[in-house]
Amino acid sequence: MIDYSMFSTIQGMIVIIADLLAFALILRVYQKTKRRSAMFISLAWFFDFLTVLSYTGLNPYAVGFFLSMVSMLMLYGVLELCKEEDRAVELLKIFPIPLMAPLLALYFIGLGILAKIGMINITSGFIIMAGTHATAGVFFLLAGFSIKSIEEIYSRKARYLFVGLVLFGLHLFPIPIIYGLPSRVREVYPIIGYATSAVLIVFLTALTIKLMYSDEFSRLKTLEIPQIRIEPGVLIVDKKRYAILKEKLKDIPVLAFVRDLKEASDVWERYFITTITKEGKDNFISPTNLERITELSYRYLRMMEEKGSRGVIVLDCVEYLLMYNDFSSVMKFLNKIKDFVMHYKGTLIIVVEKEAFEDQQWALLMRLLEKAQ
Repeated sequence: MIDYSMFSTIQGMIVIIADLLAFALILRVYQKTKRRSAMFISLAWFFDFLTVLSYTGLNPYAVGFFLSMVSMLMLYGVLELCKEEDRAVELLKIFPIPLMAPLLALYFIGLGILAKIGMINITSGFIIMAGTHATAGVFFLLAGFSIKSIEEIYSRKARYLFVGLVLFGLHLFPIPIIYGLPSRVREVYPIIGYATSAVLIVFLTALTIKLMYSDEFSRLKTLEIPQIRIEPGVLIVDKKRYAILKEKLKDIPVLAFVRDLKEASDVWERYFITTITKEGKDNFISPTNLERITELSYRYLRMMEEKGSRGVIVLDCVEYLLMYNDFSSVMKFLNKIKDFVMHYKGTLIIVVEKEAFEDQQWALLMRLLEKAQ
């Protein structure tokens, strides 16, 4: 005879370890960065730990309360994260909120029909289990679709987290049905239900930890920034002068878009501009993806201002960009970066050789410098 309780115990322990690990590690990120999104998401995993304990004790009322806290904190944390990245989400744009009422009504009507035909039992605590799981499922779906607004910033990490949150939200809806099944049927639930929950929770905790520990989330917030001894504005320099400036800026958290990562300081936030795509390499950017470079530049300058300093951006790839974009597109891109730099009183260093440009193109590039003075 299969010992189903042993399956439940093992899976429960795995989830508890994952919950507590995510809570501790993400709370540590909050202590370093003071970003409220990290605080809310870390607390979500702590309340999930309490939810698992409540499941173990078969207390539907405690499960209902703690699960509602998990979903609320997760949604709040994701929305706060989007707001911190200047991607504030309007929930009506991602989900027709007024439809929630009839959809939840249909869900409860379905449960009522299953109870009427004898497929499930309306036991003590069933209503609170059904209500909180349905609501939590909706909240996780909203959190999942909200995270898509920051996919440009966090790339695969946000994409995978979207999938994880949506799957977790969907898997919550049938749980009350299983809870109401006859006891002889419920004995096999640990093999499927608990295993599904355990896999999804471990998946989600790993994804949230990875995102919160990413350079995009926390690097600039934790750096102690030395005084920057360089004038604000736009500098157009050749390779020789750039070599001097690199030595001057080697201990400054510069944002650099380069063709050779080895030539940039390890302290810098470096992105390799290349047509090569490398799985798992978020610092590889295609030369045609000017929007991604613009987004990273804006976010960097804003975060440096929050840190009480000025940002320095290095573009050591302009000639390469011109190989894959027309000149007017590159000039519009440079003007946009220049506007951000001027607004935040930062410095933009453009590394180019005059010989690589036609006279008219060089004149337009010099005009960019004049407008920034």
